[in-house]
Amino acid sequence: MPVNERLEHIVTSVENRGFISVKELSKLFDVSEVTIRRDLQRLDDEKRLRRTYGGAAPLHYMYPSDTGMHQVQLPSPQLEGLLTGRVDALIATSHDPGSDRVLLDRTEKRNIPLITESLGISGAKTLVAVDNYRAAMDLGRWAGRYVQQHLEGRAYVLDLTYYLDNTQARSQGFMAGLREVLPMAQTILSINAHSGHQTAYQLTIDALSVHPNINIIFAINDATAWGANQACKDSGVNPASLLLLTFGLEGDTLKNALMAGEYCKAGLAMFPEIVGPVCVEAAINAYQHIPMAKHLVTPYAVLTAETLPEFYTNSQTGWHINWDTVGDRLETPLRIDRATPREMDALPRRIGFVVPFSEHEWYKNLITCMQTHASYLKIELEVVDAAQHLEDEVALRKRGIAQIAAEQVQPGDVLLIDGGQITIFLAEELASKQNITVITNSMSVFDILRDNTDITLILTGGVLRHSSGTLIGPTAEAALRELRTDKLFLAVAGISLDFGLSHTNLAEVAMKQAMIRATRDVILLADYTKFGHESVVQVAPIDSVNKLITDNALPASIRLDLTKLGIEIIMEEA
Repeated sequence: MPVNERLEHIVTSVENRGFISVKELSKLFDVSEVTIRRDLQRLDDEKRLRRTYGGAAPLHYMYPSDTGMHQVQLPSPQLEGLLTGRVDALIATSHDPGSDRVLLDRTEKRNIPLITESLGISGAKTLVAVDNYRAAMDLGRWAGRYVQQHLEGRAYVLDLTYYLDNTQARSQGFMAGLREVLPMAQTILSINAHSGHQTAYQLTIDALSVHPNINIIFAINDATAWGANQACKDSGVNPASLLLLTFGLEGDTLKNALMAGEYCKAGLAMFPEIVGPVCVEAAINAYQHIPMAKHLVTPYAVLTAETLPEFYTNSQTGWHINWDTVGDRLETPLRIDRATPREMDALPRRIGFVVPFSEHEWYKNLITCMQTHASYLKIELEVVDAAQHLEDEVALRKRGIAQIAAEQVQPGDVLLIDGGQITIFLAEELASKQNITVITNSMSVFDILRDNTDITLILTGGVLRHSSGTLIGPTAEAALRELRTDKLFLAVAGISLDFGLSHTNLAEVAMKQAMIRATRDVILLADYTKFGHESVVQVAPIDSVNKLITDNALPASIRLDLTKLGIEIIMEEA
């Protein structure tokens, strides 16, 4: 697709869908994320959209509300540094133990209250989420009664689950509720569908082919439910013989499927219209040091085609919640009505929201509802894609590691510098040094240092590997056999105690091995994300490292194991 055509399509996609992530645009247009970021910057410069951290949004975001469309001016995306340096309170969902630990460390150091949504992080002020197990039990009981009436009382379940604690609780609660009504109900398969539409589609196709007796499919969210729905349709399954249930009813897709009356006969509604404002109110309470329960339990309802219209009204702009019904039947853990008196000067100026699955309807709608509520209170809401936030965080930690590495360099040193982002940061730190010699196979390192006449700079030569910007091959390796250096600053893709140092490309591995042989002191530069991973090819055993420079997110247990091997550890305090 020509560049100008892609730019037009990007603008149209953003205007139609509101906030959209870099990752999603990359998949949509089949180009790299680097290309998408460049496109978004150009479109932002041309004032055709608003570039945000991790994605883009329209210049004036139109949010649906219970009284029509609500226009919100998004905050400027051209903000420097990490999200935690720009906000007064933060809302996030547990992503993985490593990134959770880093996020909590960062918020604690800056005294920023952390609110979690969907899945908790230890140390957060509160969790805003439905009681997953209890809600799923109610859905399971409903399913049991349906099976008694329509499927002869026999239940054979395909459980499209996910590995996180909250989604596991949904799967377990559903089966517990189902077995209350039907003690002989069987789980035929329980499979991790990776919380995605395409994976759920393929797994359902395969499961129905191998186990044609499956007559219940439970999906832990709407994305997996929709994949299963499409698989059932493409497999020619009779809608009367199969019951599909979703935990979410997050957006229009599954509400429409529910009303169509085919495979999806019921869904557990989690109401992002309620959860979003509750998250904002919880962030305000935390900012104002108002005590809250550790779990603010949000309401739910098991909805069918008959009861969905009681809670939602369908219009040309989609499904909109009926607040009168909500007020009569559901109890919210915090007040979210706009009649509550406010001391506007006591409110946070900006709240951050770190989104883990920005392509899911749950988060698209949650962003909308949070933004609407925050805007009414004149609070800016900055939305950041979790992957982009982690990338920014890791890059900052790499810069800190590079700064410490530069402090290890003394006048007269002969240095060997590997390729990689972290060594590029090191080169930037060394750019003003005097009376050192640098040998490198990295074109980026070479380009950064080439203008400093006080540095003796040697490029190894060799074949250029364009993807990494490094020189490799027999010529480069031969050059190193004739050289001896004081310090090697090494970067690798994976580090583990068993497999040692590892990397992705065989030719680059050979070059790294030659570097290790050519130096007296091997200094490994590695942030916490590199540990516990084993890449394709081993570079060297872990005890070939003399010194490790890393960040404080590396668990203490790993630091102790490395110290036992005689490796000196220097930590960057991020």
